[in-house]
Amino acid sequence: MRVADYMTREVVKIDKDRKLSDALELMERHRVSRLLVVNSGKITGIITDKDVLKVMGSSRYGKKLPSSLHVSTAMSRDVLTCTPEASLADAVKLMKAHRIKSLPVVNGTKVVGILTATDVLKALVDSQVPVEQVMTREVYTVSPAERAVHARRLMLDHGISRLVVVDSGRIVGILTERQLGRALGAFRSAADAKQVSRVRNLLVGDVMTQRVVSIPPQATVGEAASKMLEHGFSGMPVVRGEELAGIVTKTDLIGLVA
Repeated sequence: MRVADYMTREVVKIDKDRKLSDALELMERHRVSRLLVVNSGKITGIITDKDVLKVMGSSRYGKKLPSSLHVSTAMSRDVLTCTPEASLADAVKLMKAHRIKSLPVVNGTKVVGILTATDVLKALVDSQVPVEQVMTREVYTVSPAERAVHARRLMLDHGISRLVVVDSGRIVGILTERQLGRALGAFRSAADAKQVSRVRNLLVGDVMTQRVVSIPPQATVGEAASKMLEHGFSGMPVVRGEELAGIVTKTDLIGLVA
């Protein structure tokens, strides 16, 4: 299996000097979680949902609006790449070794595509491996009454991109880094200088999605991959009966390819 057989050929780019609000709008319009950052047409970085989350809600940029920050403020500068002829397994090994979820695909100096964890899922739709073998058993949870900035800190401290929202032992929602970054940015944009402190009191319940799709531990990786591709999810709670048994993410699944 080659990278060229699975990569996305349309790459959404943004100049490093554009506003962070422009990056958020581009991500939303193209329904992507990352943008390739360029300077004079050359790759200079990448900006992802997690990069946005690091800036939105941080004390360093506490009073800054997304429209007053540049993309270069939030982007990651070290960009690893691969070639279209590289093996999919080698590309996934590189992604896992560096804890990243995408690789720009280059042919010489020309960007010809991008390989994301979502693209890799397509190679797993026929897998019969049980979800229980690859799922993450330690699940971080929050309650809907907790502050969004606490959830943000939990995600960044533990390097996770979603939290299961639980109320009285029952799953009531999911909170992702994308939702949280967008919400903090939008809330801050709507607030005037005297209201910025209200961002600190935004609650998980104000931001989370109540639409929760779960999967049982005996389901196959192929079923999990298909559900993620169908719904555009990056992870799902694994539920045994009514008990939260774990969580399965794209990162968990793509490890089977490496």
